[in-house]
Amino acid sequence: MKILLFGASGQLGHEINSRALDLEFEMICPVQSELDISEEAQVLFLAERSKPDLIINAAAYTAVDQAESERDLAFAVNRDGAAAVARAAKRIGSRMIHISTDYVFSGEGNSPLREDSPTAPLNVYGLSKLEGEQAVLSILGQNALIVRTSSLHGRHGVNFVHTMIKLFKERESVSVVRDQVMSPCWAGWLAEVVLDLGRIAASGVVHASCAGAVSWYDFAQAILESVQGKDAQARRCRLEPIGADQFARPARRPRYSVLDCSRLAQLLGRKPISWQEGLRAHLAELGYEQR
Repeated sequence: MKILLFGASGQLGHEINSRALDLEFEMICPVQSELDISEEAQVLFLAERSKPDLIINAAAYTAVDQAESERDLAFAVNRDGAAAVARAAKRIGSRMIHISTDYVFSGEGNSPLREDSPTAPLNVYGLSKLEGEQAVLSILGQNALIVRTSSLHGRHGVNFVHTMIKLFKERESVSVVRDQVMSPCWAGWLAEVVLDLGRIAASGVVHASCAGAVSWYDFAQAILESVQGKDAQARRCRLEPIGADQFARPARRPRYSVLDCSRLAQLLGRKPISWQEGLRAHLAELGYEQR
């Protein structure tokens, strides 16, 4: 299978590319600094030249807080860029997998969110991603699959795990929100899932995150316990729980955005790994072991 991958330099795209090469997929990965997916002519030229069987769009504007003041840029990438990729896929008759987010939901409930749960983004980032989903499905119909994930972390790039490890080594105390619950997702596992989904004729929307629900505070606690075993400063660091209302940020976040991944399990014939397994795998890549 020949795959055209947009966003190969991001933390998910990096993992998809490395695993695809190991599995002997033929990969085309444009350099992000040389290709803007919102420039439709560039996207179409590359698609027509490479003629892939599958296009994976993992490119996105992901600066959630910054999006509040850079609305046009967020929509240019997350909505208009996604639509450009979808139109290119339609032109050459290719299938498309588009990566989206749990932030399309408001998070006001207390039950895992299904693919057909009502969407109601709380911030610009979430709205731009939702409109990107809608554009892709409108353009490609049954040839499109939207993969929503949540709280992504992996060895490549900036993410919560890397930020916490850095803070634990620098500070005597770190405050983390205790009243927002999600399902952290390891990028290495998600990359394998995306490639497996690329092998089957799935369409519509599917949720894909590691299993289980945890607050950001408890997730940080699990990270700290692993780091403390190898770093003296981290052993002296205290983790302090705070409410979301005490941690002011430009963009509102969902209070509860755990995804129901039942459809994914049906499609692939296996259940997602737990968030604890994903965290252990990520930390092992960084040289840490969870106690």
